[in-house]
Amino acid sequence: MKTLVTTILVSLTLILNGNLTSDHLKVYDGEWNGTLTYLNYGDDKTLVDLSVRMVANFDNGRLKFDYFYDEGNGRIEKRTGVFKITRSKILYNGSWTLEESDITDLEHWKLSMSSKGKDNNKKASFKQTVEVSPERIVYIKMVKYDGESGYFMRNRHVFEK
Repeated sequence: MKTLVTTILVSLTLILNGNLTSDHLKVYDGEWNGTLTYLNYGDDKTLVDLSVRMVANFDNGRLKFDYFYDEGNGRIEKRTGVFKITRSKILYNGSWTLEESDITDLEHWKLSMSSKGKDNNKKASFKQTVEVSPERIVYIKMVKYDGESGYFMRNRHVFEK
């Protein structure tokens, strides 16, 4: 029974991911400016907004990111990331399971993904949406702590060219 369930889940992932290829990541290539809104880890209540610049480079079927967050007082925090699509996985700063996709063409698409891990040192489930067009990219990451009933927004990135 376990094998049947696994086979069905893998098949569904391949069907959902069938139209999504690494070519869809080319739309990111270049420099983007935007904002990060995140829920403060100290109290899980206070929303914080930061200016952010993203430089994305598509190479060899994967997208490499450099994020530059303006922390104020001239302090810039740099982070890096990778976005890669394989036949059965979406790798975006970790491994994600594709739940749903809405793909119009190579430059207009939306993904809904899920994963499990830790947030703020607590076991958690995650949902993330990625909505892409040549002019705008939006990521929204939702978190639900194990044992809790609802998801809350941990962070949202909005980028524009």
